[in-house]
Amino acid sequence: MGINPDLAYKDYSLLDSCKNQAAFTYYKNDPNTVYPGNPGAHGTFKLKFNKIAFAALTDNGKLPINTKFPERSMVVKEVVSGNDLNFYAFMYKYKGSWLWGEVKPNGEVLYSVEKDPSLCINCHQQTGNRDLVDTFIFY
Repeated sequence: MGINPDLAYKDYSLLDSCKNQAAFTYYKNDPNTVYPGNPGAHGTFKLKFNKIAFAALTDNGKLPINTKFPERSMVVKEVVSGNDLNFYAFMYKYKGSWLWGEVKPNGEVLYSVEKDPSLCINCHQQTGNRDLVDTFIFY
């Protein structure tokens, strides 16, 4: 019996990806900056990009206007309170669209990638034509 290839794009597999620090670079190469998250639904956070997403950024650390992230890009907010990691809020580019999820480090799923993404998309549409990533218009 074969393994279902779509399992790689489920909540727990993507959580494992979020935890792999070696696969990511923090926003503006700064792992220490905590962004206030205002406005926003997630709260204070650190932001990181997998190598595929990071390669799409310009030297000012942003995705150029009217550009899309490539397939298999991953953008992760580490939502924090002080030094505590509360949950990961992530976007993963799969088949030309974003998968949206929120998962605690212990595996508790807060928002599954299998849910209707319209809640996320409605907020992220204000992104200034940067492929639904809000951070670039605030920081």
